Amino acid sequence: MFGKRAGDGAADYVESLSPPARPSVSEADLDAAVTEALAPLSRPDGENPYTVHADLKQTMNDLVGLIRRESEIKQALTDLEKFRERASRVSVPGGRAYNPGWHTALDLRNMLLVAECVALAALERQESRGGHTREDYPVMSPEWRKVNLILTLTGDRVELAHKPIPAIRPDLLGLFDKAELKKYMTEEELAGLGSAAASEEGH
Repeated sequence: MFGKRAGDGAADYVESLSPPARPSVSEADLDAAVTEALAPLSRPDGENPYTVHADLKQTMNDLVGLIRRESEIKQALTDLEKFRERASRVSVPGGRAYNPGWHTALDLRNMLLVAECVALAALERQESRGGHTREDYPVMSPEWRKVNLILTLTGDRVELAHKPIPAIRPDLLGLFDKAELKKYMTEEELAGLGSAAASEEGH
């Protein structure tokens, strides 16, 4: 039900666009996408997609799990290249109707993409914060609080970029205990907090 709503909403959005904002897809691209999607159904003697899926889950759990280490994350990124090869060779019996094995085969590409994004971001963020724990960087860094990691798929490559987080308004910061803020903010930010609060009171 929600998938249909999402699809209908996406279609309505595209229909509302006018050139040049409205995207277009060539017949050649559509044919290539159909060929790629149907390949597991006609490929003989390929690997079971459920096996690839299970191995991928185990690898990410073992190497990019709760406690992360640089050497293990790098190993995971190397292993993901091998998983892409395996995913490109899976085969599924049966047809297109009610075939969860085929759905899993199609999902593997996105699973691998998300796994790569998680591993790249975990490798880049050299600190521990929230659910991200680096054994080799066990302390939370105030400098890392000021940046988000943005991962973008460009062609067939994932690109990582640092994006500064907008500063929190002084009136909102004033709602927090300064001792608590010391866990998250740099000394420079904390020093400016006092003057900003005084300026607010003056107004």
